[in-house]
Amino acid sequence: MKTMKIKIILLLSIAVLPLIVSLIALAFLPEQIPAHYGADFTVDRYGSKIEVLIFPVAILVLSLVFLLPGIFMKNELNKKLTLDIGIAFILAFNALDYYILYIQSSSLSNINSGIFLIERIIMLIFGVLFIFIGNLMPMSRKNSFIGLRTKWSMSNDAVWKKCQLFGGASMMVLGIILFILAFLFPNVFLMIGLIIGIAVIDTIYSYVAAKNNNHTTE
Repeated sequence: MKTMKIKIILLLSIAVLPLIVSLIALAFLPEQIPAHYGADFTVDRYGSKIEVLIFPVAILVLSLVFLLPGIFMKNELNKKLTLDIGIAFILAFNALDYYILYIQSSSLSNINSGIFLIERIIMLIFGVLFIFIGNLMPMSRKNSFIGLRTKWSMSNDAVWKKCQLFGGASMMVLGIILFILAFLFPNVFLMIGLIIGIAVIDTIYSYVAAKNNNHTTE
């Protein structure tokens, strides 16, 4: 129980931190900052520096998505895993928010140039995140919030376990691929395509696993 309280406090702390940092940064930012970048990653709109608070507020709201299930779930192991995944997600978005804040304070005209390509940063962050989540998935018990959840994977505990092992492995492989591609060919659209591809493969696997399980129990 003490460990759970620590995780909850940690999740809330790192969720609030970007807002605190952004509020402090307001004193040093110019009145007008880059507020939007086009498809070519160049500035196409400037806005008030108050806009730096939008993403931190969104992070705070996102933390509640993990915090509430992490508090009210019945299974203690799933509570722990939900909070762990929530902490990982919020840390990832912390890193992204601080990079965005750096971009806005530097008034860069193009955010996809040099070694710190925005696409490279995004792929690295999500690559590490997927590796971490994939490692946790096989430990989850059947639930409606975390893990590979389809109507087939949730048909029974045996199928659930198989799907979490497969889904966890596929997510870790995806994370490794994203991490490598971040240096070789950083491209957010490629990342999105890979994520969709893995989601389709995992869904098909859950269907096949459920069908095979039905055949063996008949």
